[in-house]
Amino acid sequence: MNTDIETTTALSVEPLQDSQSAERFSRADVLALFSLPFNDLMFKAASAHRANFDPNRVQISTLLSI
Repeated sequence: MNTDIETTTALSVEPLQDSQSAERFSRADVLALFSLPFNDLMFKAASAHRANFDPNRVQISTLLSI
């Protein structure tokens, strides 16, 4: 298994697509997400993450100050 590991101190992560093209959600869409069972919500989140980021890349972050 080949996994790229990246160490970063940044708080933000750059998506693969342009953030300006992100779609907007209506209030009804957001309320529908809130009503989903937890496992379904996690599946949707993982699917969205895989669609926008490399699923085989691992990011390791460090805290600069606590």
